[in-house]
Amino acid sequence: MKKKQIILINLATAIFFALIFYKNYIGLNLFLFELIVVPIMFYINRPVKLNILGISAVAGVFLSAVMVVLLNTNWSIFINIFSLLTLSGILSYKNFKSYIHAVTESFFRIFSSQISILLDWGDNTKTNATSSSSTKNNISGSKIFYLIIIPAAIIIFFIILYASASSKFYAQFEVIFNAIIRFLENINFIFLLMIILGLIIGNILYMKTKPLGLHNMDIKGNDTLSRTRRKSFIKFKNTGLKTQYLSGIVLLGSLNVLILYFNILDFSYLWFGFVWDGSFFKEFVHEGTWVLVFSVFISAGIALYFFRNNLNFYSKNKWLKRLTIIWISQNIIMVISVVLRNYWYINYFGLAYKRIAVLIFLLLTVIGLATIIIKILNLKSTFYLWKVNGFALFTVLILTTCVNWDMLIAKFNFKHYDRSLIDYRFMAKLNNSALPYTLKTLDELESIKEVQHEIMPFDIDLPYLWDIYIYQLEIEAKKEKFLKRYSHTNFLEWNLADYQTFKRLEEF
Repeated sequence: MKKKQIILINLATAIFFALIFYKNYIGLNLFLFELIVVPIMFYINRPVKLNILGISAVAGVFLSAVMVVLLNTNWSIFINIFSLLTLSGILSYKNFKSYIHAVTESFFRIFSSQISILLDWGDNTKTNATSSSSTKNNISGSKIFYLIIIPAAIIIFFIILYASASSKFYAQFEVIFNAIIRFLENINFIFLLMIILGLIIGNILYMKTKPLGLHNMDIKGNDTLSRTRRKSFIKFKNTGLKTQYLSGIVLLGSLNVLILYFNILDFSYLWFGFVWDGSFFKEFVHEGTWVLVFSVFISAGIALYFFRNNLNFYSKNKWLKRLTIIWISQNIIMVISVVLRNYWYINYFGLAYKRIAVLIFLLLTVIGLATIIIKILNLKSTFYLWKVNGFALFTVLILTTCVNWDMLIAKFNFKHYDRSLIDYRFMAKLNNSALPYTLKTLDELESIKEVQHEIMPFDIDLPYLWDIYIYQLEIEAKKEKFLKRYSHTNFLEWNLADYQTFKRLEEF
């Protein structure tokens, strides 16, 4: 498609964007916007042949958009925008196999697409005659920019500068200045900014840009390793395959014994004999968890180091493979121990965003470790790891938008107040969909406080923990603010979560 046509489509998109988002909260309007722009993206980048990655990206955009309408969480909005950006890169460059590369290229499109209008996209298939004739008949965007826009901007700047320095000079242009002032007074600058934002978004979604180089790397990537034979000009090698093999046997054998001892201690402490000592779990979770996760990543790096090149094809590497697989398997057991640490944390201190994020992160870690085992057994490449784990990450992120985490946290924490501490400051910051579950009468809050005093082995009246009276005032104010806002919403802002919250609050 010609650049002029894309510019016109972009302008129309920007105006549509401004009309549906101006002074509106995000809701149904985001779904409607993507219902328009995604088909346009396909039309501009035709012909489009989607592979599994492309199909999943399209599905991710629309599933997350539906979740914005149904749940309307900040997370679903963020993931939807992230998915749309990724799809723009996949459609623009075509045939991506790895999400990691596609996301990286798409990220840089945010910036490169803004200057794409000034660049010659070029068509390498054109002949010199065709290109020369097109140059004669068409004025490129870069020529307009350098020959008209920049000189005009500089001239206007100096006119304003001289007018501010001399009243006589100003008098010569007074009629023009007054006309400009009257014109500016009638402009809605916020709406104008929305149009500019729409143009920026349209550039990202529609404009053609040149890839950084990851696209070519991605296309050439191969899932399966191939043996490379290199001629050496050094007579005496410091390390051959046999030396690397023996080094791996010694190292992985020792590390297996060490991690086995660690896992046995965790079995006796966490799995079967855990007793809470009343502490705040600072070392137990915040420090211990991330140290263990870091050790798991180092372990994965060690495994990948030994099976990075021709040692995969060494005929006597059977025991190295066995020790590495046992090592990775023991790391998976360690990850399960970390899950248990998080479980006990949730059991005594309730659900929170970071605790949920840790569980999701650990799930992805297990998937990553499992793919390393597959790589070793089936002679897979590092590209395979990037591809599979990138796909797993994208899939999990999309699926997380299908859960209203704020509502889940509110329901879970108040349901289990008889065993876990309720942080009222945190509960008051949950989004509006959690309001019906965080709204409690003073009698209910006093009853909860009495139970918490009995079950908690420490003083819950700490300075940084909110009192129930402050909490109730905050929640009531939040309720009134929501009801006032919802009464002025229009159909473009509509979402199921707010509608259900409004109906439930009417019952109080």
